[in-house]
Amino acid sequence: MTLTQLEYILAVADTGSFSHAARQCHVTQPTLSMQIQKLEEELGVILFDRTKQPIRPTSVGEEVLQQARLVVKGSQHLKEIVDDAKGSLRGELRIGIIPTLAPYLLPLFLKKIKDAHSRLHLTFEELQTEVMIEKIRNHSLDLGIVVTPIDDLNIANHVLFYEPFNVYLSKGHPLLTQKTLDEKDLSSEDVLLLNEGHCFREQSLSLCRNKKVPAAMERSFSFESGSLETLKKLVDQGESFTLLPYLAAMDVQDKKRLRPFSDPVPTREVSLVHGPHFQRKALLKALIETIKRNLPEGLSSTRSKNQLKIDNPLGYLK
Repeated sequence: MTLTQLEYILAVADTGSFSHAARQCHVTQPTLSMQIQKLEEELGVILFDRTKQPIRPTSVGEEVLQQARLVVKGSQHLKEIVDDAKGSLRGELRIGIIPTLAPYLLPLFLKKIKDAHSRLHLTFEELQTEVMIEKIRNHSLDLGIVVTPIDDLNIANHVLFYEPFNVYLSKGHPLLTQKTLDEKDLSSEDVLLLNEGHCFREQSLSLCRNKKVPAAMERSFSFESGSLETLKKLVDQGESFTLLPYLAAMDVQDKKRLRPFSDPVPTREVSLVHGPHFQRKALLKALIETIKRNLPEGLSSTRSKNQLKIDNPLGYLK
């Protein structure tokens, strides 16, 4: 049994095809097929059901693949530990990031980290918190940028910044007469929200009390979106209000329709998280420092006394 053979069976499992796996591994299909057959003969089991398309692992193949991933990942960790000790920031890094941060945070630091570490290949995946944490647990991701806390003792977190919330109001909205807003001013019946599964949706609902909406302000439709940009455009068209994190509010054109909260300001804690398998300490430090160094004014890695941290209701994952 060789590490190469394990990499080949993982490629077949991931692509569902011997030909695609061969291209991914940069070998000919006969070479890949022969090595997998040798492994099956050595183990005395059939790993793949070749009668199905796409090709699927057998039941015992699933168990072998699960262990193979750990072995291959372990070998990669050995190389990463050595690189880290040498101060060499290179290789692949897979990072998850929640949708309410991705389009606003990544442009602030991505080019800087790429320019500083050209041999480092970064892959970002936009995911909701629950999916991301599961991928970190099963080693499909190295790191995640999420709202914390996460109730999992195996997930380590490093606070990047505290991000205050703003209220974005439609033209002519009665609340525009106020310079700052309180939670009691907002109604859960009136706010435009993200879809289920977004932690920011739950945080928004926790701030918007069931204040009665005047009949003149009642909406004639209900709408939930997976994008803060869609919610902003609906508000621009005259649909009530939505809540925006600080970064998402930075590019709002008509800033006269943004209202801050009065003290204590509702704030979310944004952190870089990883599982116990992640050992690249030098790389972790470089990434954290680069992100913090490129944050705009208004964001800080320490929470001020006038900020109220709104915990992530979806962060308590078992």
